[in-house]
Amino acid sequence: FEQASALPLAGLTAYRTLFTRCALRQGERVLVTGVGGGVALFALQFAVAAGAEVFVTSGSDEKIERAVALGARAGANYRKDGWDKLLKKEAGGFDVVIDGAGGPGFALLLKLCKPAARVGSYGGTLGKVPDFSPQLLFWKQLNLLGSTMGSPADFAGMIELVNRHGIVPVVDSVFPLERGNEAIARMGAGEQFGKMVLSL
Repeated sequence: FEQASALPLAGLTAYRTLFTRCALRQGERVLVTGVGGGVALFALQFAVAAGAEVFVTSGSDEKIERAVALGARAGANYRKDGWDKLLKKEAGGFDVVIDGAGGPGFALLLKLCKPAARVGSYGGTLGKVPDFSPQLLFWKQLNLLGSTMGSPADFAGMIELVNRHGIVPVVDSVFPLERGNEAIARMGAGEQFGKMVLSL
């Protein structure tokens, strides 16, 4: 029950961003930011299942290690200086970037893109993007693609992908409803790896 309840919204958002909006293809190189969050983890799992080479970012080395155990090639800790240069050295550039944060680090993501890359944005937890340079867009012919939730067709495609590859949702923790404030505090501190579930 907990795994099933963790799937619909986050899984649908990840599926639509990856496949409907960014048209991910087998063999492409993908960067998923903020791994540990529910949508980001589904994006990692779905992209690996689709035959992509996936890299991740996180503010936690432990979360990066857990993402590698789920199939990521490697990752970079964005709290450390030069994380973007490390990714550039490791990956060379990305065909697809999946981001739910926005904020000050977003412009660095564009610098990591290959020419004609697709950047899927499904959230903005870090707010506005300062110092945004449109030159990055037109010189590299980048595609910025907004995405949120999905259609009935997206949902059906997501369920088919999950069933075909036996993808198991990552559940961080389960809290009884009366302890919901603890769950919110854990999420606010960024401690979670996967979905947090409230039980009734």
